[in-house]
Amino acid sequence: METKTFEQLLNDLNEIVTSLESGKLSLEESVNKYQEGMRISLECKKRLDEAKEVVVKKVTENGEEKFN
Repeated sequence: METKTFEQLLNDLNEIVTSLESGKLSLEESVNKYQEGMRISLECKKRLDEAKEVVVKKVTENGEEKFN
C-alpha cells in the first residue's frame, strides 16, 4: 500500500464527503464510502497527534512553555 501524505488523505476525505453529500450513491456505496472516510479520519487524527507530540517535545526541550 502506498503511503499518502496528510494533505493527500485530507483531499481523499474531502472527495468522500462530496460524494456522500451528492445523494447519488446507493446505500451500499454510501456505507462503504462512510467506512473509508472514518478510516482516513482516524489516520489523520493519528498523524496530527504524532505531530503534536513532536512539537511539544521540541518546545519543552528548548525550555519554552509547555502547552496542551
